[in-house]
Amino acid sequence: GLVPFNPTPEQYLPILEVVAECKKQGVWPFHHFNRIHIAPPLNISEQELVQGLEVIDKALDIADKYAD
Repeated sequence: GLVPFNPTPEQYLPILEVVAECKKQGVWPFHHFNRIHIAPPLNISEQELVQGLEVIDKALDIADKYAD
């Protein structure tokens, strides 16, 4: 995986950068070690859901620079 289980601070950078970019765009995903959790509110509109997923998709481009 991109970020190993129980990573060192240096190995944790990809997930931190992805989450930071999401937050800059107004989406606040939960993250734990090498996982991103998405938990939208139950009353989210379809348009808001699509917008949030687009933000996450774009932020994941950051992770590509760390991929082998």
